[in-house]
Amino acid sequence: MDNNNDSSKSPTGPHFLFVTYPTQGHINPSLELAKRLAATITGARVTFAAPISAYNRRMFSKENVPETLIFATYSDGHDDGYKASTSSDKSRQDTARQYMSEMRRRGRETLTELIEDNRRQNRPFTCVVYTILLTWVAELARDFHIPSALLWVQPVTVFSIFYHYFSGYADAISEMARNNPSGSIELPSLPPLRLRDLPTFIVPENTYAFLLSAFREQIESLKQEENPKILVNSFQELEQEALSSVLDNFKIIPIGPLITSRTDSGTGAEYVEWLDTKTDSSVLYISFGTLAVLSTRQLVELCMALIQSRRPFLWVITDKTYRIKEDGEETEEESIRSFREELDEIGMVVSWCDQFSVLKHRSIGCYMTHCGWNSSLESLVAGVPVVAFPQWTDQTTNAKLLEDCWRTGVRVMEKKEDEEVVVESGEIRRCIEEVMDKKLEEFRENAARWRDLAAETVREGGSSFNHLKAFVDEHM
Repeated sequence: MDNNNDSSKSPTGPHFLFVTYPTQGHINPSLELAKRLAATITGARVTFAAPISAYNRRMFSKENVPETLIFATYSDGHDDGYKASTSSDKSRQDTARQYMSEMRRRGRETLTELIEDNRRQNRPFTCVVYTILLTWVAELARDFHIPSALLWVQPVTVFSIFYHYFSGYADAISEMARNNPSGSIELPSLPPLRLRDLPTFIVPENTYAFLLSAFREQIESLKQEENPKILVNSFQELEQEALSSVLDNFKIIPIGPLITSRTDSGTGAEYVEWLDTKTDSSVLYISFGTLAVLSTRQLVELCMALIQSRRPFLWVITDKTYRIKEDGEETEEESIRSFREELDEIGMVVSWCDQFSVLKHRSIGCYMTHCGWNSSLESLVAGVPVVAFPQWTDQTTNAKLLEDCWRTGVRVMEKKEDEEVVVESGEIRRCIEEVMDKKLEEFRENAARWRDLAAETVREGGSSFNHLKAFVDEHM
């Protein structure tokens, strides 16, 4: 490797390399940003690199993309797909650590080949954009003297919480968890946060707290940059105060919302025809994303709530998740089998749908969501109120923002019984009724306001449009 060759400028125009982590929450916004750059920046080239496993699992479509966007691969060491351990918490942690280590090793090897190959063909990369948990990509870019930017696929508020946690607030948060778990903590320029509002990785005793070191590494890696840039899938009007809460010369650039709207997707699908038969704002849409796995007890409580509420619903249950029962594996769909006859009388259960198209359908009145950031943004952009049902990672903070800051819905209250955290059917019904009846007008007005602001910010002259243009201009 010739470290004396400065690839920050190219005689053929800017060439952006996007590198994404292989989960939907990373792939969707990074591919949308790559498409925007390739379609709107004259003379720009974009290479979108995802793990081989993501291509094999068909986690995204390569159709309808600009000619100046090309696709490439790197290896995460698990080209046939990463399979998480389900035997114990320790086993899950060991498997995850091994995966991250193997991804770093194989990823560096295969991405180095991609960078060198493009340089040999006189189309060097002039900027690398990478998603969370890929600090080795930033290291590789520094080795090649290529400027880089982190694409933060969570809200600015979550970045700020991690930043302050690693900048002197860790002990205060641990103290609150030990001695005042129902209290709250105030971080600079953020609303008061309770323990249940914090990203689960920084909550002591959390099963996945071992991943906290990866976020520490992320912050430390940024500090090594001469001019650290963080592109954020959010917009200025949505998180005005949080944008001012981070120092250390970090340049935070809100360029969202990064959401792909496909006008033809789902046309003629059975679930669309079913939605067409329903009255305006009458349907409850339910989805917990592609990673969250609800316990059998939680699924039972949800089924009971839906049957008792008697409201039409569209529920997405993917076939990719499973849980362990005494005699082996069991899918979520198998777990609700005894309720299917009653459920099918009221609503519809599907294994997939075009979520954003569904959220924009006139019949949708409420979205029960796990509060993944992509889904949270889609609810705002579509102007749909929510029942926030967070599971882990940043979802707990997103739920706080949706309920208390943006006021577009309510959050469920959990109960802990026999070491299991569950939301009971009565609580689920209460939340549905509050969003779809008692406070319907208030929540819909607030959601509509954010919908209009989100549309405005990405138009020419909007804040996100201008921020992205300024970022690109630096690399022309």
